Amino acid sequence: MAKMYFVFVLLVTGILQVMGQQTSNKGKAADNTTALPTGTYFIVNSKTNEALTPNGPTAGQNVFLMPFKKSGLQKWNVKQIKTKNGISYTIGLDGSDGLFLCPFPAGDHTPIITTPFGKEGSYTIKSASDNKGWYIKSLHLNGDAMQSFVYSKETPTEIRFNPAEAADKFYWMFIPVSD
Repeated sequence: MAKMYFVFVLLVTGILQVMGQQTSNKGKAADNTTALPTGTYFIVNSKTNEALTPNGPTAGQNVFLMPFKKSGLQKWNVKQIKTKNGISYTIGLDGSDGLFLCPFPAGDHTPIITTPFGKEGSYTIKSASDNKGWYIKSLHLNGDAMQSFVYSKETPTEIRFNPAEAADKFYWMFIPVSD
């Protein structure tokens, strides 16, 4: 009986530890209880466990969710900008010469990488209320949140911006490149 109790305690302890840490199969995500610091991250969707990946490192390329492999094209420079209205962020492709993640001008398309819209950040990045990840909200789209979007099982997972919901498709993990 004592052995069964010990195994039960170990099992419950392990489950609680896993619930308290947000991880992907490739690294530990940034803590979402404080503002996300400036850094280079892999940005991974909590529902699909796929990473933001442009088709190529040139302006105008579409950005999809692809299997998370820690690829060079999956690295993003996230820069925190303090403004009079709070904290905003830019999300730029690492290693590029000024290419940033931007919503596609038409709302029913996956985002693109392009030159920035302005000097201030393009996004707010806030903790989801249930601490399952981060919301990435576009300032240019008046706060609509980035989500994974399956258009077809035969094509890469797309991204859309819509009003935020408490659902995994809206949650994002920021995994530091150094991990």
